[in-house]
Amino acid sequence: MVGFGSNRRGGRLPSFLFVALLLVIAALAFNSWSSSSRQTVLQEEVAELQGQAKRGDVARGRLEKRNSELLLQVEAHKKSLEQREADRSQLSGQLQAKDGQVRKCEDGK
Repeated sequence: MVGFGSNRRGGRLPSFLFVALLLVIAALAFNSWSSSSRQTVLQEEVAELQGQAKRGDVARGRLEKRNSELLLQVEAHKKSLEQREADRSQLSGQLQAKDGQVRKCEDGK
């Protein structure tokens, strides 16, 4: 009976299995640390990109507002130009009429 259980070491792991488990734990810890640091970097990039997008939206809003103001000014200038063109045309007609009257007076003398 002495030889029945004497070859067993009482629940100890073989050393190569222990080393393999330590290597697996070390690999998992390194992967966890690596992915955690990468996630932090990516979160910072996302925050920066969100800030840029916000600034872009604000700038686009300002530009759209400025564009609409400029379009209103263009319309006002077009109306002013049309009015001046109409006035010029009217004055040109009056000038031609006066010029015709001057010629009649000169021809009458």
